[in-house]
Amino acid sequence: MRNLSLALLLLISVYGLKAQEQVLHRGAVTETVTANDSISIPYSIYLPPTYDVNNPSNALFIFDSEGEGTKATRLFVSALQGENYIIVANNKPLPQVLDSLDANAKMGLHIMQDVFRKVSLDMNNVYLAGHKSGAQVASALSYIVRGKANLLLIDDVYFANRFADQAQENLAIGVVGEASPNYYQMEDYFYMMKAYNNDNTLYFIEETKTWPSAALMGTLINRLYHLNNERLNKKLSDTVWQRQYQTDLNTIKQLTLADEYVNAYELATDLKGEYRGNVDLDPLRDLQRGLRRSDAYKQEKRFMRSDDIEEGLLLDDISYFLDEDLALGSFSNLGYWDERIQQFRAAAQNSAKPKEQKVAKRMLGYIDYVVTDFLTLNRVALFDQRIFANVLRTLLDPENDTAYLDIISLAAIDGDDNTAYFYLEELLKQGYDDYEALYSIPKTELLRIKPTYNELVESYLGKSKF
Repeated sequence: MRNLSLALLLLISVYGLKAQEQVLHRGAVTETVTANDSISIPYSIYLPPTYDVNNPSNALFIFDSEGEGTKATRLFVSALQGENYIIVANNKPLPQVLDSLDANAKMGLHIMQDVFRKVSLDMNNVYLAGHKSGAQVASALSYIVRGKANLLLIDDVYFANRFADQAQENLAIGVVGEASPNYYQMEDYFYMMKAYNNDNTLYFIEETKTWPSAALMGTLINRLYHLNNERLNKKLSDTVWQRQYQTDLNTIKQLTLADEYVNAYELATDLKGEYRGNVDLDPLRDLQRGLRRSDAYKQEKRFMRSDDIEEGLLLDDISYFLDEDLALGSFSNLGYWDERIQQFRAAAQNSAKPKEQKVAKRMLGYIDYVVTDFLTLNRVALFDQRIFANVLRTLLDPENDTAYLDIISLAAIDGDDNTAYFYLEELLKQGYDDYEALYSIPKTELLRIKPTYNELVESYLGKSKF
């Protein structure tokens, strides 16, 4: 991320240049590429039917983890029908592996630069939305753009303490799935963001494997729009308030029909605060009153409260022992973690017990979140601790080739050949066959010329270099 700041400072300087590459049509989604001699990144862009170069439009930059930019753009076109937004999304995937964020964010940066060149934007109304790894990109870019960012984060987030000052300036709304592995990571982030600004809000829905519904996305962008214009001291017209109010009432009804009772009630509470004094709140009050009186809402609320207590105790145990074992590199406790992870994995696959299934998925995600964070923050020394953390990664995901390769490298640096050989063989047992990569693992120059190393490689791949 350290290389992005200077590049982002160039954004404003290119704003307003006329496009020379491709005609962008009003009221349509156009697939295009960044116009740069050295890099060409595909993305989709939508111009509203009322687009006028002399009347800058709001801008929504979408970062889609799968790179399905046209599909994501059309989702938000539907979500924001009748609103004056230029909508942009990447048509190249954003992989989510350790150390991929920098490259993903640079890709997002190039797209933003290109759009700033081509169209006329209201720079006070720029919004960033992302799903999974795309949410990491959106949040990462928000820390280094000039001014205050407006974020819609779906099922993931990126934060580091060095960005705390900028984070305080941002407006953020998030959505996380009840069984998402990023559940606790999102909770931690929004607990901090809520302390900065009470308007920062996290919503919990049943599932976020894909983008949530267009109705919910439209309402949450409306929320950001209202909050952003309030902090800009910009008054919205009665027409805007009425139009968006009807849209948001429909969203509450759709959430209720989808059995998202608590989510619908909490969103209605937030909307009341925003629309008060601008519209007749009686229809919204009636919806919320009906929810509060319904047996379905009361039952869902009771289940949530009882689950919170039990899960909180479990999380306290996992958090305490995980932090302690990572700090000490406690290899003697690997058996405990292997058993725990296997229990959670089995529960996560048991759809007959949905409550336990959700908790297990959250716990697996929490362990992965803590381990990944530890490795990100500790990149030098602490060899035993980093090896231990990578071993946990192999328990969480036995097919994580990077974890095995990191263990081999760290063990070689630490002079622990036996550990390196053990995990080399475990990697080969998984079917790993990248012959050249095995002879280019960092810091293994002495290890990979030794007979044992080459005998292992030859026994599985049929050949060796030394």
